[in-house]
Amino acid sequence: MAATKKPYRNKKTLGSYPYFTVMFSITLSMIVIGLLGLILSHAQKLSFLVKESIEVNVFLKNETTDSIRTELQNTLSRRNYVLTKNNQPQITFISKEEARKKFSETYGEDFTTVLDENPLYASYSVKIRPEYSDSLNMKKISDQITEMQGVKEVYYQEALINRINKNIKTVSAVLAVLGIILLLASVLLINNTIKLALYSQRFLIRSMQLVGATRWFIQRPFLLRSLLQGMISGLIAAGLLFSLMNFAYGELKELNELRQDQLLYLIYGGLVLLGSLIGFFSSFRAVNSYLKMSLDDLY
Repeated sequence: MAATKKPYRNKKTLGSYPYFTVMFSITLSMIVIGLLGLILSHAQKLSFLVKESIEVNVFLKNETTDSIRTELQNTLSRRNYVLTKNNQPQITFISKEEARKKFSETYGEDFTTVLDENPLYASYSVKIRPEYSDSLNMKKISDQITEMQGVKEVYYQEALINRINKNIKTVSAVLAVLGIILLLASVLLINNTIKLALYSQRFLIRSMQLVGATRWFIQRPFLLRSLLQGMISGLIAAGLLFSLMNFAYGELKELNELRQDQLLYLIYGGLVLLGSLIGFFSSFRAVNSYLKMSLDDLY
């Protein structure tokens, strides 16, 4: 009895799908986008910490009594522009004696050896919430505090604040433009990779079309495959970036101050979702383009 021959499958005609190339392309793109997302999240936290360090010095009149000083502190504590941590307003009182000691430590001289009295004023150091750290709000805050009872003068480093805000805006704009460019480049790279991958199966798509398969029946396996590949690629990229960040946090202890775990997990999850969506829609476009081609254009 003659052995039954296996049906011959012309792989050259039907084509084979380059799984590794597609997944590598999507994974690489998601890593690049994820790295930018991590840079943006850490830069945002850094800018927040820098703005949190902005403070206003409120100098008190010498004749200000303890009751007026206490009332002034209570008034400042209720202002919405004052930074609070653990429900505690970040307001520090500096007495005339403490001011003298800080002056001596900074400049290495004690003016009490020359002067009979301390010319410095008692003051409050008031930290401002980051959202009020722009020049316009700082001017309003300064004017409001100046009008309060017992206040002699309000001082803040206006030039430094303007420079900080300008640098933060510049860096944010550059990162935003870079992010848009990288996202578009990644989408184009994945789209072209999937289109080239499906090019090898254009005759399979046409064969299914010729035997009467519906458009959705033809599209479905390609879309599901691209969706799954995008999801797996996003998971791989997220896993690699997660390992990289844990290594960085372990080696650079200072970097932990910029850590935002919830935001990082959102970035990792976003990579999985983004990889799936880009893969799905790129495959959808590619399959549709081959479905619309004439037979002559397929060669």
